[in-house]
Amino acid sequence: MKIPYAWIREFVDLRLTAAQAADRLVNAGIEVASVTPLAPDCKGVVVGEIEAIERELGESHGGYPLFVCRVSTGRERYAVVCGAPNTKVGARAAFAPPGAVLAGGRRIATAKIHGAESQGVLCSERELGIGEEHEAGILLLDGARPGADLIAALGLDDHVLEVEITPNRPDCLSVVGIARELAALTGARFRLPTIALKESGEAARTLARVRIEAPDLCHRFTARVINGVTVGSSPGWLRAR
Repeated sequence: MKIPYAWIREFVDLRLTAAQAADRLVNAGIEVASVTPLAPDCKGVVVGEIEAIERELGESHGGYPLFVCRVSTGRERYAVVCGAPNTKVGARAAFAPPGAVLAGGRRIATAKIHGAESQGVLCSERELGIGEEHEAGILLLDGARPGADLIAALGLDDHVLEVEITPNRPDCLSVVGIARELAALTGARFRLPTIALKESGEAARTLARVRIEAPDLCHRFTARVINGVTVGSSPGWLRAR
């Protein structure tokens, strides 16, 4: 079971590093196989805002139009050539200015594309090394502050604990379970998550029906009906978790 350490700390007030928390768990008999940095191998990548699309250069290899965009980091502005299908004015996206390093050690420099100077790269998930998405376009970060460090904006400045739970400790098979265990080991204050559901007045039994066919094996079964679900891309914070 892999758990981001920052998620654990939402439920318990710990003053330990991820490695120190892992040591406490191991000493208590809960094996932690690894403590791994969550951040991709990127340096200097920030949040950039597309302030304007200044002109079109033709088509990219993928058949999408290439644009020269004016990208702001809050302090500086750059002319960036981008052919992503989700390029739009006002979008805030992952931006690698000259000097930044992307996944795999790719160092960004000013380049000529279709005769225009491109001062950096608006990046997709695949270029950043945080996912496989590339065809959908650049990684958008709604609400993020221009100039903010990308790793921090995505909540990736964290470590992942890989916890190996034995059959006698099912109480630790969750983020809350591990947080509760660390609270017991350290004396830190533990907080149960607040669950607030928006419910309609319609009873679930009018929308779904449950029949228990083996009452000797299953004494109780509950069901909840969820409406208004939209299928689409998960937001960045959810993908990070």
